[in-house]
Amino acid sequence: MLNKDIMARYVKETPRITVKYIDASTEETILEVPDRSWMNVGELMTDNYADSLLKSHFEGKRLPKKVLILTVCELNLQ
Repeated sequence: MLNKDIMARYVKETPRITVKYIDASTEETILEVPDRSWMNVGELMTDNYADSLLKSHFEGKRLPKKVLILTVCELNLQ
């Protein structure tokens, strides 16, 4: 007899990924870039892209000292 939990598996409802920029000192989400694929998520983590995006987002405001960039996808147990 098999346990139901052993047969269950985690699956994504969508193949799309969200990229979150987080202020490392406050752990507050600064901004989110939704609807990315595994193939183009890496471009959001480059120095040049992140620098441009954050400077644009914080235009005229103080920039955070350190930023975390996380990829996020949700898996559901089925």
